[in-house]
Amino acid sequence: MVGRQHEFHSPVKASRTAALLLVAILLCAPLLASSASAGESPLWRFDFWDVFYDIAFLDDQTAVIVGAQGRILVSHEKYKNLWSPRDSGTRALLTCVSFADEKKGWAAGQGGIVIHTDDGGQTWQVQRELSSDNQPLFSIQFLSPWVGYACGAYDTFLKTTDGGKSWSLTAPGNDYSYNDLAFLDESTGYIVGEFATVLRTSDGGTSWEALDLGEVYEGTLFGITLLSPQEILVYGIAGKIMRSEDGGSRWVDVSADQDKSLFRGAADGEEVVLVGASGTILVSTDGGKTFVKRLDPDFTSFAGVCAHPRGGFVCVGERGKIDHLQVPGDK
Repeated sequence: MVGRQHEFHSPVKASRTAALLLVAILLCAPLLASSASAGESPLWRFDFWDVFYDIAFLDDQTAVIVGAQGRILVSHEKYKNLWSPRDSGTRALLTCVSFADEKKGWAAGQGGIVIHTDDGGQTWQVQRELSSDNQPLFSIQFLSPWVGYACGAYDTFLKTTDGGKSWSLTAPGNDYSYNDLAFLDESTGYIVGEFATVLRTSDGGTSWEALDLGEVYEGTLFGITLLSPQEILVYGIAGKIMRSEDGGSRWVDVSADQDKSLFRGAADGEEVVLVGASGTILVSTDGGKTFVKRLDPDFTSFAGVCAHPRGGFVCVGERGKIDHLQVPGDK
């Protein structure tokens, strides 16, 4: 499983503020690493002030985590379940990461910055500079080493066809913040954002169609997870979860009995995990039709989650939290 590619195996006044929730926690986290033997990668030492926003698996042994203050961690090559810090080349908050294969990956975040790796996360170079003229980016996805997409605040949708060397801005036309995106292929994709926005494109982002959730709901949507070419989950503020089985034409409310905001999700076959505020973890074993609530005992907010190639899911969030979650049926 590579990157955030999608594998198939409240009140309106509060909405705009909530749309920027994932980047509101700008904490000063010093880059700490414990000593390591000569020739070995340094070890990341747990830091309560670290805030992690996203995680991507390159293979069944290697993952990359991104977070505040330009933090990047890579699975340590020698010590199982330990992490090694890497120099990202920036102190900007990194909100999202995606890999096209086991070597080529991209991360993005504050000030519209985009950074790139050609060696599986070991070294990084800035491809798109941080700038006060750029809006923050909240989600990025690469379908191949050449074609990628990113979305962010205030009508920002970016596309590249040259591996991130250049980006074109093709705004959908609303002054809304787009919090997440999901593309099936180079033609069909979706973005979600504030004011219950769900947009669909069938031409690679040149034009967009607004989808109707079918109910009175104007809250912010933080995430979208594709379960199959037709099955979609969108979710967000106050625990709202909507599910479609026909590519977004019709929707059913499958919200669980909880009101904490949901930020990100991941799926592996019929197993689905959504994570959010105050330690909220929702688990489904029927393809997102129903969810069971789990609660982190530390009430840690989670901002990212990814399916582990060997089973289960890994959640990341504030307070340096990195949790491996097993669901019923996992070995």
